[in-house]
Parts: sequence; structure tokens; C-alpha cells
Amino acid sequence: MGSIKGLKQVRNVVEDCFRNVHPIYNIKILMIKRELAADPKLREEDWTRFLPTFSSKNVPTRKPLKVREKKAYTPFPPPQPPSKLDLQIASGE
Repeated sequence: MGSIKGLKQVRNVVEDCFRNVHPIYNIKILMIKRELAADPKLREEDWTRFLPTFSSKNVPTRKPLKVREKKAYTPFPPPQPPSKLDLQIASGE
């Protein structure tokens, strides 16, 4: 299964997923920590300056869609409006 330390890291990633945090953020941090642990100069230093800080973005929410009222169903189309020629004939021009 792995070491206790590894299981704790997996647990943190999964719990953050439940909190709606994408796992790539935690995976990036774990990869950076692995590189820093391998470097003998940086092993004893504070790593916070190397670790990324991800800020949450306020994404605007979508506006609700306008629901149009349905018109009454009529099986026949409306009558065609009279054309210009028909109007001229009717007026006597």
C-alpha cells in the first residue's frame, strides 16, 4: 500500500477533491516537494518560497435563462397580409 506519509498525502488530495479543489494543484505541490527533498542544500530550508500559492477566482455565475411563455397553439397559420398591389387595387389607384 505504501508508507503512512504517502497515505496521508493521498488522503489530503482526496479530501481537497471533496472540497472542489482540482487534484492537479496538490500533485504539483507534491512534485515540487519531492525535488526539494532530493536537493541536499535545500533539504533543511523553508520551502514556502518555492511552493505555488493558488488563489480562488471569483467566476461570475451565469444569468438564469429567460423562460418565454408559450403562445396558444393554433393549427392554421395566420392569414397573409395584403400586398402593395392588393392595397393599390382596393384603394382604386
